[in-house]
Amino acid sequence: MKTIIFFDLDNTIHSTKNQIIPGQTVKLLLELANLPNTYLGIATGRNEAKVSMLGSLLDLFTYKIFINGAIAYKNNELVYNNAINKEEIKNVISLAEKKDISVGFVCKIDEYITTYNDQVHININSFNIKKPEVKPDIYLSEDVYQLWLFTSDKDYIDSIKNQINLDLHPWHKEGYDLVDRKSNKALAIKELLKGEEDYRLIAVGDGHNDIQMVEMADIGIAMSNSGFLELKEKADYIAPHIDDNQLYDFFKSIKILP
Repeated sequence: MKTIIFFDLDNTIHSTKNQIIPGQTVKLLLELANLPNTYLGIATGRNEAKVSMLGSLLDLFTYKIFINGAIAYKNNELVYNNAINKEEIKNVISLAEKKDISVGFVCKIDEYITTYNDQVHININSFNIKKPEVKPDIYLSEDVYQLWLFTSDKDYIDSIKNQINLDLHPWHKEGYDLVDRKSNKALAIKELLKGEEDYRLIAVGDGHNDIQMVEMADIGIAMSNSGFLELKEKADYIAPHIDDNQLYDFFKSIKILP
């Protein structure tokens, strides 16, 4: 039987607070990749250009899911590709402009934004990412796979849920990811594993966008640093906080590592 293990990236493999991949996590990935009939997957909300922190570790992953499931590869071959409808993007921009909320655009490689404000600066600084270029019309010329709404106004988010045809994932206290309803990590995993038989699926994550993949897995693991109760309730196990640097010992304790 194959064992296929998908990991989220931010605050599952990589600590956004300390900007490192903990030593035990590196050791875990290396040993898992060398186990017979064991295959690794990465499932992240980031696009392909924003995973450089993995370095050579990226080569350990047979399966790669980017932008919350909008793009997926197996052995570096594109399997799934789902951009957001341009009219839907136009609708979101119109709704956001009424509240002076900035919208971000996540493309295959680059990221853009409609305008800069304080909420944008909070998010950019918190995640230590390059400032996106201001291009409010980029969606007219380039495929967009995910939108960002830079707001902490939950009442506003609740008010627009029925006015858009996109799924919303809180990714920070100051922002939300918006993706097509046919794009999530669980759906991307299903596309990648079509035709596979006799396998055990393990999924590890910390975010709201990990709930579906953790729930669908044979063994679902939530990081204890997660702030999402629903994720922890769906999980079979709770792993130590990423900054405790104990993920290798944890995988040993639940006998995923021999």
